[in-house]
Amino acid sequence: CLWGKGLAKPEGFPVFIDRCVPGDRVFAKITKKKKSWAEAKLIRIIEDSPLRREGKCRYCNFCGGCKWQQIDYGIQLEYKKNHVMESLSHIGRLENVPVMDVMGSDRIFEYRNKMEFSCSSRRWLLPDELEDEKIRKDFGIGLHVPGTFDKVIDIKECHIMPGLGNLILEDVRNFIRTSGLPAYGLKTHEGFWRFLMLRHSAAHDTWMVNIVTRDKNMDVVQELAGILTEKYPQVQSVMNNITDAKSGVSTGKEEICLCGRDHIKEKLGKFVFKISANSFFQTNTRACEKLYSKVAEY
Repeated sequence: CLWGKGLAKPEGFPVFIDRCVPGDRVFAKITKKKKSWAEAKLIRIIEDSPLRREGKCRYCNFCGGCKWQQIDYGIQLEYKKNHVMESLSHIGRLENVPVMDVMGSDRIFEYRNKMEFSCSSRRWLLPDELEDEKIRKDFGIGLHVPGTFDKVIDIKECHIMPGLGNLILEDVRNFIRTSGLPAYGLKTHEGFWRFLMLRHSAAHDTWMVNIVTRDKNMDVVQELAGILTEKYPQVQSVMNNITDAKSGVSTGKEEICLCGRDHIKEKLGKFVFKISANSFFQTNTRACEKLYSKVAEY
């Protein structure tokens, strides 16, 4: 297991296969071949690895957010350490570099303080959805299929962000569906709704909702902001970023504060941070505290 992918070596030739677990026997198709390595697409699993287990999330085999959920967390940490060692050796050409054990996260679910969901006018259907004739390939809001810019999975529940985020996501999804305004087309570059970004403060249990649109329409986004702040007292900031840039980036050319403040506050140790919609902050707050504490110890 290397760089989040399974590694097979038929006749000694390295082949990287996504969504595989060490010990799996699989049928795969080569999709890219170089002189010294190749990439393959998983077609089907012939025999499960003893390490493989059922992932908590129904999307983990398709979405790029949690590629290793089928492996016990303790084993994940071992492979992540190996990842660092392999990178130092094969990419950095450095030998005998001491690598410490990975410090695990206290939480492996509901830990992420920032999530960004893309809107799509034509969502990507999961295999079980393809079998249901009643399901239409229409609007969706969620996460991308890895390696694609235009395939968005309609995510109903994401386990790596705190639970309230899923309630907000569902309310935004329902509002967009009935708004009369189209979602942004990732190929046509037309439409109104582009992204939903959620930020959470672990220290204060407060939220920022950032609605990213292609154009300015204060009436509709202000209505959505009012619904969310009235329903959820934890939502203390609602922002509207506006951008017509064709690139899939949620940073707006114009930013408007619809409700509350233009930031939320987070705390690491004795330090307090003001986090705005487009600022960078480590996405696992509690693990960040552990990391900084270890640096201070060294």
